[in-house]
Formats: sequence, structure tokens, C-alpha cells
Amino acid sequence: MGDYRDNIVLRVLATPIKRYSFKKLYRNYLQSGEPEKLIHFKNCNSGKRCFIIGNGPSLKVDDLNRLKGEITMAANRIYNLFDQTDWRPTYYFTIDTWGIQEVIPHIEDSAIENIFITYEAAKNENPYHSSWYHIMPKEGYVAFRYNDKTAHINEDITKCFSCGYTVLFTALQFALYTGIRKIYLLGVDFNYSHVIDKWGRMKKIDGVMDYFDGKEYKEARLNYDSVLYAWTVARKYCDEHEIEIYNATRGGKLEVFERVDFDSLF
Repeated sequence: MGDYRDNIVLRVLATPIKRYSFKKLYRNYLQSGEPEKLIHFKNCNSGKRCFIIGNGPSLKVDDLNRLKGEITMAANRIYNLFDQTDWRPTYYFTIDTWGIQEVIPHIEDSAIENIFITYEAAKNENPYHSSWYHIMPKEGYVAFRYNDKTAHINEDITKCFSCGYTVLFTALQFALYTGIRKIYLLGVDFNYSHVIDKWGRMKKIDGVMDYFDGKEYKEARLNYDSVLYAWTVARKYCDEHEIEIYNATRGGKLEVFERVDFDSLF
């Protein structure tokens, strides 16, 4: 029958069960003590700048080497570059429960100091790892996610993050919570070989690479309208709160933010 995540009929039918399960999960999370562990990050980077790093094909190892000493946030398969550089992100995020067992072996011995993993996947990770934090990366279950306009900046991430259908939107909310005042996006190409429109229709674009390693992954699909809306919300929030946010990606198709030349930042 395929992946139910892309079947709107199955998702609608599953809505009552999924919402009940989420409420139970969320209640357990609030009682777990995990939210309190995030409080010490509040304004810990007050007034500073950071780089939020995507895994797009424009990302280069040399770029990461230049970011040593900077506050950086990265996610998911960024570890596939760890054998080429001793750079490590200041903060690492992974919120996909589906592929978490693939991720964990790569990050548990990676020397990353702060790892954020979805609470739902906590049962699969090492409970004794002191640098791991469990988070709630969304506020509830949405039946149709391809035209979702609920994304917003959640200022209290200890309760949960707002879902933007990209882990980088989670990282951005965390950056704001820590008091960051200037944000640069790097490797956020916003250009996938498989794009899903607001009606849930898949379009394949030939000749497009999804990741810096040139590999294809089943889950590499751009939820275009929902993600674009989340980035638009991020731009509006930052403008209203006098926070600077720029796109330092080399190329790509994300034009929500003002462009800046990455090399000029050093």
C-alpha cells in the first residue's frame, strides 16, 4: 500500500488515533523532566551570530572548515562529511523518527557536544549520553501536511517546536531561543529532485542533486508550499524583532531571505 504518510485518505482516517497518541506522548514528555533540561540554553548565545547548515549539494567541506569557532547548527546526514573534516556543529538536530536507527550510530561517538533528538525516538538512543536532549518537534498531528499554514516561531521551545517540515526550521527556533541576533543559512538549496505541491502531487525534476554526497534517499522530497510558508514566517518574525537573517547558500532557489556572499563574512 506504500507509505501512509503520503496517502491523504489513510491520514484522515487515522487522525483520531494519531491525535490521541500524540496527546499521550506530549503529556509524557511534559512530565519527563526533559523540558527543564532545555532551559539553560535560554539566551546562552545572546547577541551573537550563527550559521544554520543544510545538506544541499552546494555545501562544501572547505566551507565547514572555515566555520570552526563559529556557532553552527546542522542536522541529519551532515555526519557523512565527518571523515573529511574535524569540524563539528555546535548543535545537531534530528527529528525524523523513521530513520533514527540509521542516524544514531553515526552521532553517538561523533564528539558533538549538543545533540537534539525527537522525544518519540528516545527509546532507541543511549539514555546515559549526557549531551543528548529530547525535544518535541511539533505541536500535533496534521492530516494533510502539504498545504499546512500553521508554522510559527514558538518562543518557548521547552514545551515544543512549531513544525516547519524541515529540521532547519527547528534549528532556527532554537537559535532564536538562545538569543542569536544574526543568522546565516548555508547549504539550504531548497531544490530537490522530488517536489510535492500543495495538492500532494509529486513532481520529479531530472538532473537535480538532493545532497552534498550526490546520493538519493527515499525521504528526500521537498514539501514545497509548507516549507516555503515556514521560511516566510521566519523572515517576518526576524524582521519584526530586529534579527538579521541572510541566505549565504552558494546558489539554490531559496529567495525568501536577502542573499549574502559567504566568503565575505570572514
